[in-house]
Amino acid sequence: MSGYGLALPPAVGDVAGRVLSAASSNRTLATIIRRTVASLLFILLIRETFGLTPFLFVNGIALGALYGIVGVALVLTYRTSRIINFAAAAVGAVPGITAVLLATADHVNYLLTMPIAIVGGLLSGALTEVFVLRRFKTASRLIVTVVSIGIAQSFAALGFFIPVWFGEKATGVPKVATPWQNLQYHNGRGEPILTGNQVFAFGVVLILTFGLMLFLKRTRLGIALRASSENTDRAALLGVPVNRVNTVAWALAGLLSSMAIFALAPLYGVPSDATLGYTTLLYGLAAAVVARMENLGLALLMGLGIGLLIDTSVANTGSNNLASALMLPVILVALLSQRRSRSRAIDANASSWQTVAVFRPIPVELRSLPEVQRMRTALFVLVAAVAIGLPYVVTAPTLPGLQLLPITGIIAVSLVILTGWAGQISLGQYGLVGVAAAASGGLVANHNIDFFAAMGIGIATGALTAVIIGLPAVRIQGLYLAVTTLAFGYTVQNYVLNSHFWVGRHLLPNTLAANIKRPLLYGKFDLENERAFYFLCLGFLVLALAAAASFRRQHSGRMLIALRDNQRAAASYSISPVRTRLSAFAISGAFAGVAGVLFAYLQHNVIPGNYDVFSSIAVFLAAAVGGLGSLAFGTLSVIAFEATILFGPMAWHHLGHTFSSVVPLLLTGPLLILNLYANPGGLAGWAFQERDKWLRRLAHRHNVHVPSLVADSLVEEEPMPQPELVK
Repeated sequence: MSGYGLALPPAVGDVAGRVLSAASSNRTLATIIRRTVASLLFILLIRETFGLTPFLFVNGIALGALYGIVGVALVLTYRTSRIINFAAAAVGAVPGITAVLLATADHVNYLLTMPIAIVGGLLSGALTEVFVLRRFKTASRLIVTVVSIGIAQSFAALGFFIPVWFGEKATGVPKVATPWQNLQYHNGRGEPILTGNQVFAFGVVLILTFGLMLFLKRTRLGIALRASSENTDRAALLGVPVNRVNTVAWALAGLLSSMAIFALAPLYGVPSDATLGYTTLLYGLAAAVVARMENLGLALLMGLGIGLLIDTSVANTGSNNLASALMLPVILVALLSQRRSRSRAIDANASSWQTVAVFRPIPVELRSLPEVQRMRTALFVLVAAVAIGLPYVVTAPTLPGLQLLPITGIIAVSLVILTGWAGQISLGQYGLVGVAAAASGGLVANHNIDFFAAMGIGIATGALTAVIIGLPAVRIQGLYLAVTTLAFGYTVQNYVLNSHFWVGRHLLPNTLAANIKRPLLYGKFDLENERAFYFLCLGFLVLALAAAASFRRQHSGRMLIALRDNQRAAASYSISPVRTRLSAFAISGAFAGVAGVLFAYLQHNVIPGNYDVFSSIAVFLAAAVGGLGSLAFGTLSVIAFEATILFGPMAWHHLGHTFSSVVPLLLTGPLLILNLYANPGGLAGWAFQERDKWLRRLAHRHNVHVPSLVADSLVEEEPMPQPELVK
């Protein structure tokens, strides 16, 4: 207060300082007590539910160390870039796997390979940020998130070959021998409780986590990292070296994942998948979400608890299906209990997250030109001829695969509505399809209900389920639907469509035999005829495209786009964010429900393995390649990807089974990243750019003035000046 002519006596200042220090200490102590009590209650709950022995406790905590460290890496990269880093578990996997394979294949001492994991993890994360992520620093957060998934797929493709290069089978790598593996502590019955490998894993995880916390609090670069996490633009204006901070964050994420693999390989073996699997990512995400993507220590603690839950449930049920399904309620409760942020910086981040390319139709001034009409007619005739003529060209055994293409196209339509237009990432779209298939297919198989009744039930099931899953996105904008839908996908795959559990037993058909009969529609169209069923699926795809295009042109579609781009501005025009966003979830879920019903009739059964999480991620990435903002290109890209997976192996079978296994990873990994770098709006962006060039030439030839095209040709984007950075 000295600036106003007032000064506090030194004694009063000392007292005030002691009071503030005591208050801070009391808050810290209260936090420790709360977490300790919660941990003890959680352990008691696990003990009463699944049973808990000392061996299961220690082993579960060791397993949870992996998920905790992945959660810490997720929190770290989120705090700098405000995206979910789906490559958090993969960015350091290659050096980590390489280090442990040197010990197994070439018999190098385990400790001597540790520098490879440390230095390689740091370099892998840093180089990934410099050569890949930095190329997308001006892109929307949605695109950057897609790129992170592509990075994970790229590392998975590379990691598939690493064991082969070392002379090991890609799926049969032995466990790692360590100098302390024979050190064990046994109970009175001679059962091992604590081993040297577990102690080493605990030590590595704790050193990394708490070392990272000290780095963030005590070093200038760590403080800069925390500052840039709040508002990147403001931090850059204040002289924070944002690029360097992002590089450090990714380098640390690479170190965490690399050392997690290195420390846990002696316990659980060398992972065959360099992404560590999306299941590992799910558990890490659950830990990070409960920690609100902010608290590193809480993320580690939650990871340990999740590992304990998994190990005890596996010992009790024989699989981790129940544990993976439990992640959905954990994530939903964590998200719904969070307070909605009122920060303008957070709103800006959410808006940047949701921004996607918007493509305009042909200008009204040019639609009546003969060249434009001929081009539109030619494209329509070409697409119609291919769609109608294919079932008459392919062989009979190929027809079931051909029927799958329009069904996949309907799933793509639902994804474009939810992600491209509503700005919400969905990584569990096949989960919606699977729930609808089970609800309708079970009734058809067990009670022989009418085809259109089954379709209505599937549509209602998909819409209702999508609304329930989308509830967190109504409260909290941005990335959280990606987390929720990933957990939902695993819940459907491992629990809802699992006949070993109550829900699966009551939803799925009673027998494993093919017992879903295709009907005879109107007494004329026998859907057991493969060609007739193909045309039925094609008809539903055309209806889905027409309905989605009509929705986009109507007032509801325009409100959805406005809400996606700027929620505060949309609300000022009396647009209800809750009602508008939930309507998008319902419509998207309804289309997914249509696909689910057709899927059940296609296969004469509900086969759980066809509704897995990887299929959901693959269809999302394929739509991103085509362009999530374009209904036509997003749908065609997904259909083309599915056709490549179904029929491609016939063309390259001579290259071997290994190449066929890696092709999906290459398409959704490095090729995806290259495509998005060249065309941030996907293939649709390139196509519409070429279309506009042709329209400009056409307008000039006919002497037609089109203001929008002329303005586009005159606008040149100039890079904004960068502030002087603090060294």
